[in-house]
Amino acid sequence: MTERAGRGRDCQRGGAGCLRAGLARILAALIGVVASASPALAAHSSSTRADSAAADAAVAELRNLPLPLRAFPRPITSGKGPPQPLPALELRRQHVYDELHALGPASVIALARALHDSDPRMRRDVAVALDVVGGGWWHFPDGNSKLDLRPALPALLTALRDSDADVRAWAAQDISDMGAAAAMAVPRLRAMLHSTDAESRGSACRALGQIGRPARVALPDLRQAVDDSSPEVRQAARQAIARIDRADALH
Repeated sequence: MTERAGRGRDCQRGGAGCLRAGLARILAALIGVVASASPALAAHSSSTRADSAAADAAVAELRNLPLPLRAFPRPITSGKGPPQPLPALELRRQHVYDELHALGPASVIALARALHDSDPRMRRDVAVALDVVGGGWWHFPDGNSKLDLRPALPALLTALRDSDADVRAWAAQDISDMGAAAAMAVPRLRAMLHSTDAESRGSACRALGQIGRPARVALPDLRQAVDDSSPEVRQAARQAIARIDRADALH
């Protein structure tokens, strides 16, 4: 009789006791694997918590910063002489944006949470900050890569129905930064095309255009928007239609 057959016969005679012993050996092996991995897992968890706390702290600083009067991506240059220094308020804003970008995905999640803040001014600042870190137009010391805003999409869909028109408009802009990945926002953006404020309608047009082919269902609404009372909305609608048509022609 082979050794394996002997063990099999012993196990048959042992019944449940043998099975329990086998399971115990497997469990012990698994515990050993988990134990060997636990220091790395603990370090990763600690790092994640630290990034989350730092991101929440950076987002909290937005509460004391009014919206920028204009874009100051870096020290102002006049073309003559050295760059002019940024105003103190804009230096603070630059620092906050730089920190949010450096913290990466943790910042997107923290900003998404802050979109539910009770203060509309804070929600506006947060929506603008999402466009800064995810729009690719701001310059950062750690590089100009765009942060992935998709984790914030559920919060942005809610923001499209915000009571504040500026929050709605910036939320649509944030969604446009995601392109086709924000296809699930199309129904909300179509409804936004019939908003009472022109800024929201224009932002909805631009977002639909950036989403591209998945926004084909919104073409009837966009064609109506070509006759909008606002010249800015009319232009945005025409551009969105052209973008969607071009994207559709590629498939």
